[in-house]
Amino acid sequence: MRAPTKTLVLIGGALLAAVTALPAEAAPPPRIDLRGDGIGSFVIDDAGSARLTGHVTGTPFDGTYTAVLAADDGTLPEPGACEPATAAVDVSGAKHRHLQLAASGEVCGTWPDATYVVTHDFVGRYEVTDGSVRKTRGTDGWISLVLATEGRANIEAIDT
Repeated sequence: MRAPTKTLVLIGGALLAAVTALPAEAAPPPRIDLRGDGIGSFVIDDAGSARLTGHVTGTPFDGTYTAVLAADDGTLPEPGACEPATAAVDVSGAKHRHLQLAASGEVCGTWPDATYVVTHDFVGRYEVTDGSVRKTRGTDGWISLVLATEGRANIEAIDT
């Protein structure tokens, strides 16, 4: 190869390496990323729905939550059975911040024992139906509500 050709090949190789080495753009951070902070609690009301309360931490703010988990037939399923269900979650934080999430999915009954304390597990999709935080209304994602022995509960929601 002649010197000018070698130079062009080296410059072309360097440009190709530079272009392929550019960093990829990172995805924006989630607008909703809430996780139970400690152990929440639940009770079963007269209608057969589970009413959860507790604290959450994360994005867009830390706060307290109340939630209602209702199976379509009005009773939570027995261990080993699953059925359609809905959940409504209200989160309240400092400075009058709030979010309301409406979710639908499936609740499943589980067999708790000495090491596995979960009695019911709801997994579904949520949508933010109301909120005081900018750009959260209409956000949707994955949600989980967990009921455990001794009236314990937990919640998690993240936009996906």
